[in-house]
Order: sequence, then C-alpha cells, then structure tokens
Amino acid sequence: MRLRPHEVIFGAFLLITAGRLLAAGGAAGMCLGFAAMAAAIGVMAMIATKRTSLAMERFRLALFPVLVNVVYWQLGPVVKHLGSNNWDAFLLRADRAFLTDTPAVLVAGWTPPLLTDFLSGCYMLFFPGVLAAFFVAILRPLPHGVRLFDGLISLYGIGFLGYTLIPAAGPHLAIPEVFAAPLTGGWLTGTNAALVASGSNRVDVFPSLHTAITVFLMGSLWPHHRRVFLVLLVPATGLGVATLYLRYHYAVDVLAGLVLAAGALAFTRNPRLP
Repeated sequence: MRLRPHEVIFGAFLLITAGRLLAAGGAAGMCLGFAAMAAAIGVMAMIATKRTSLAMERFRLALFPVLVNVVYWQLGPVVKHLGSNNWDAFLLRADRAFLTDTPAVLVAGWTPPLLTDFLSGCYMLFFPGVLAAFFVAILRPLPHGVRLFDGLISLYGIGFLGYTLIPAAGPHLAIPEVFAAPLTGGWLTGTNAALVASGSNRVDVFPSLHTAITVFLMGSLWPHHRRVFLVLLVPATGLGVATLYLRYHYAVDVLAGLVLAAGALAFTRNPRLP
C-alpha cells in the first residue's frame, strides 16, 4: 500500500482530531467517526493497490469530496466539544496592528449595491467551481487528477485543522455593531447571504480556504489552460475581494490562505512527486 500525499495529510488531520476528541473525553461516537474515516482512506488505498482498475482508482479519489463535506459539518460540534476559545478578537487585533482596522470596516462607508451584488455573485461561484474541480480531477487521466487532489485535498486537511485550532466566526458575526449599516443589494446579495447563513459551521475563518483553494486552482490552470485562466480571472479576483468586502474574513485569514496556496502550488509542481 502506498498512500498519496493528500491521503496522508487529510488522514493525519482526521487522526489528530480523533486524538484530541479522545483526550477531551465524552465524545466516543465523534472520535470513532473521525478514526473510521481515516481508516477508510487506508482501506481504499490498499484495495486500489491490489485492484488497479481505472474505476477503482477513480472511486479512491471520489471518496474525498464525500469526506470533505461530512467533516465540514462536524467541525462546529468538534470545536464546541473541545472547548476551544474563540479567536475573533485575536484576528481583529492582528488586522488592526498592520492595517489600522480590518478591511471590512475600512470599506464599510463605501458599499454600493451594484458592487455588493457583483462580489456576492463572485463569492457564490466558489461552490460550483470546487465541484467542477472535483469532477475534472476524478475524470482526468490519473496522474493529472491525482496531482490536483494532492493540492486541493491537502488544503482542506490543513484548513480544517486550522478551523479547530483557531476557530472564529468572522467580522459579520463577531463585530456586527461596528458596521453602520448592513450590506444591501439585489437578489444576488440576498441569495449569497442566505446561503452563507445556512451553510456555515461558524468556525470556518482561519485560514481562508476560499482564498487558498481559488488561488491554487487558478495557479493550476495557468501553465496549460491560459484561456480558461483568463476567462476566470475577473470572477476569481472578485471572489478574493469578496471574502473581505462581504465581512466574512479578516485580512490575516486571506494572507494565510495565500501562503497555503503558494505552498500547494510549489508542492504539486515538484517533478519528483509521484
């Protein structure tokens, strides 16, 4: 059995989380769930080694979109059980130390509805974009698909670990009193706000995976798919701006996401990577 880099990193996150839950006590079911998901990664790697059919290899990759979604929804209860302190105040202080205030506050006086609508639309593109990346990675010839997953799933593993170690809710929930007025716009703004309100686990701030994954995917397109890169450049840039403008992230979250994306791109372009 030979585990791939993304299997090692995401599996390590699962085992670390299971160990932390076990140490916290009283969450046997949750602990076993994370351990079982880590075991599933190992079992799939072992089966794929013995039966190397294309369908089996693709099924091995397809396991991870499922795990990512299952784990994401468990992170809120995990953080609550671990009793982790909220880090919003710390992240806000970090922004103020370098920028006088967090960007969402700095631009709060200039939030035209048309801009809010545009950036809300860009922000919503993240979800179909990641779904498309999953499908492309699974259906592409295996060396290329595996390489994309080595970056993408590793970012999720590291990012999810960050959520449990430095849980925060973001400026829109942590400091709503500092904003003079709510963001206004049309149906795009309303739809995006409703999706975030119902789809967030309330601890998914540091690092900004919206930033890390978007930059990684765009960087992956650049070498061989320049036209697609250019088509997506404006909405991808808008998505990055939206993380701050829409009051979901602090600047340090985005900076951490950029660092992770740079590391993932450098790692996946290593010619010695199998």
